[in-house]
Parts: sequence; C-alpha cells; structure tokens
Amino acid sequence: MSAPQLEVFYNGDCSICGPEIEAYKRLAARHNIETLIFTPIAAGLLPKGYARDTLLARLHVRVQGEKMLVGVEAFIALWRQLPYFIWLARALDWVPMRPMAGLVYDRLLAPFLYQRFLRRRV
Repeated sequence: MSAPQLEVFYNGDCSICGPEIEAYKRLAARHNIETLIFTPIAAGLLPKGYARDTLLARLHVRVQGEKMLVGVEAFIALWRQLPYFIWLARALDWVPMRPMAGLVYDRLLAPFLYQRFLRRRV
C-alpha cells in the first residue's frame, strides 16, 4: 500500500517552525519521498475555507487534497512518511500518548509558538 499524498501547510516565517519543516523537506528530498508537498502559508494563497491565522497557529496537513489534519494528527501523518521519524509517529499514535501529546501541543506548544511569532512579526 502506497503512502497518501500529504500537503503540509506551515508557518515558514516562524523562527522555530520554519527551520523544522525545512529539515523535513531536506529529508524527504534526500529519500525521494514524492508524496509530501510543503506549502508555506505566511503569505500567498491559502487552501479554500481557511483563514491565515488559523493555519499559522498550528500545523495543518491535507491528505490527498481532502481531509485536513491539525496539530498532533498532522505531525503523526507527516512523520509516518519520514525516515527516522516513523518511531515517533508510532509512539504518539499509541492510545495513551495521543491525548497527552495533543493536550501538550494544543494547550502549550502551539499557543506559545504562535504568540512568539506574532510578537516577532510586529
């Protein structure tokens, strides 16, 4: 079974998120992973139905042009396709870990990073 095509929407202007996604892009290129598309959304076009601030605040991954995954679910889908990160995807997808990881990302990490980005942007 082949991996689904994923479009990763990310904040390329974030001093932490941008370099992290750039590392994923290099890894995907080095391993010829053609199912990953990386789309910076700090400027330019957005996927239909989404506000820029919504996309900037958390990682979003669209699966095969349809379903949008957000936060930890988005990271799990992305990491499943990247060498060296598969183990992390499996660990976070484990039933006891997923809710805890989601809580940490949604309540602590993502808001902190987004507020930090907003302060630096001014």
